[in-house]
Amino acid sequence: MGAKLRSGIYLGRKSAVLLAVLLAALLLALLVLAALLGRCTKDGRPRAGAEAPSSLTPSSVVPSVEPTARPGPWDEWRLPSTLTPVHYSLLLWPHLAPGLPEPRTHSGQVNITVRCRRATDTVLLHSVELDYGDVAVWGPLEEGAGPSGRSIPVSKLWLAPRHEYAVLELRENLSVDGLYELRLAFQGRIRNNPFLGGLFLNDYEDEGESRWLVASQLEPTAARSVYPCFDEPAMKATFNIGIVHHPSYVALSNMPEIVNWTVTTFEITPKMSTYITAFVVCNFAYVSTTERGNKIRIWAQKDATRNGFTEYALNITGPIFSFMEDLFNISYPLSKTDLIAIPSMSSGAMENWGLMTFQETSLLHLPQDKFTNNKIRIAQVISHEIGHQWFGNLVTMDWWNDLWLNEGFASYLEHVGVHYIEPTVPLDIIFSYYVVHPMLHMDGKVMYQSLSDTDEEQQTNRLSSLFGEVTYWKGASIVRMLSSFLSEKLFIKALNSYLDAFSFSNAKQDDLWDQIQKVLFNISHVKAAHTSAFWFNGSLATK
Repeated sequence: MGAKLRSGIYLGRKSAVLLAVLLAALLLALLVLAALLGRCTKDGRPRAGAEAPSSLTPSSVVPSVEPTARPGPWDEWRLPSTLTPVHYSLLLWPHLAPGLPEPRTHSGQVNITVRCRRATDTVLLHSVELDYGDVAVWGPLEEGAGPSGRSIPVSKLWLAPRHEYAVLELRENLSVDGLYELRLAFQGRIRNNPFLGGLFLNDYEDEGESRWLVASQLEPTAARSVYPCFDEPAMKATFNIGIVHHPSYVALSNMPEIVNWTVTTFEITPKMSTYITAFVVCNFAYVSTTERGNKIRIWAQKDATRNGFTEYALNITGPIFSFMEDLFNISYPLSKTDLIAIPSMSSGAMENWGLMTFQETSLLHLPQDKFTNNKIRIAQVISHEIGHQWFGNLVTMDWWNDLWLNEGFASYLEHVGVHYIEPTVPLDIIFSYYVVHPMLHMDGKVMYQSLSDTDEEQQTNRLSSLFGEVTYWKGASIVRMLSSFLSEKLFIKALNSYLDAFSFSNAKQDDLWDQIQKVLFNISHVKAAHTSAFWFNGSLATK
């Protein structure tokens, strides 16, 4: 805060420019909000048949579901390589407000900047249970010049449910290397069962009254049920997210917020996959701390926060972040991290970048509970999710068949993190008893399952089967074995090389082996050179 003036208001040139920018941003937020609220009835629910503002969508089509009798790219189980996403501008509106009936829908607008890699007149996006209003395609855009180009006529929008696509058929080809913007107004469903993933509803009791919150769980393929997107882990892009919400609620997403005026917008994310985008609208409280510039907030119900249930998580989260930063010698790339205790969700926790979600029992600790087992379990889950910030978020597996590159490393790091926080926990004994031995027993009794499935053609409805003991436990066992075999020093050096080479990108299993081999080759080459020099110098000394 600047020095306090004695009287009046005096603005210099820089201050005037800053004020003008802030006012323009506020005006834009109010215009967006007015446009969205214009689509509602007086009680805050969307009007039947309401569409996105026409100014955002110069051409309009009505979506349909078509049989895919004619062959086309929609017959393939993976997206074509004709388009790659560059940036998402997403405005999301969960229809949640105090005093209204149970929210069942959300709506929004997404503008996706894409680069055309091969000339095409067909655009494929992932889409599940989404209804569409207006759709438009603009371009080609000028690099870094903001809105530009012209409207590309859209002849038809239809849904191909077999592989969960929305198909846009255009009246002309998109040009190779051209940048284009896809603009889609949509409405989706808020699921009342958190185990179905996507955008889901929780009801809970807090401060003596019944309340709701809306949260997301998008791994592996539920982002497409919240907004149309290129929902594959290798299709990374940056995201500019805004959430429309009632003023009495807090909106959270991956990045720090910029404006909180019923439309909360967030800073642009790093390049990342769709499955770790995250959204929460709630009436929670938080406790906070800062560790090495990383603002850490632990969110929970107000009663739980008031009674100190969030203190243990707050005390250990920052140190675990610092420990892993030092371990990998790579700084955490975000400036804030929210950890939020959800009353009910489909998994124990989820590693969304900047907004990690947890089951309440995986994050909250009762201060009067003197048993260390619960604290160790919380430290374990937090360590697991923090490990994912590097293995999964910073470097992501190229496809789900190499999921162990995410989960195996995180499962290994959860034990390393616990040992750091609670040094009395015997790492080797605990790891052998709870991870290695159960995995050996399972491998001996059940049908053998490989760690990395060489058949990449995993159908979407089979991906959930990969999230099992083999991926987590065998993956962690392999990581532990590599660390022991190579020596911890060389292993960490190889991991640093791997993370550095593929930061904000994707990797396959062989990429990890290549980085390990590279480090070993360099070490052996140096040793060979030292041995040769020693032998040569010794020979000269004897003459």
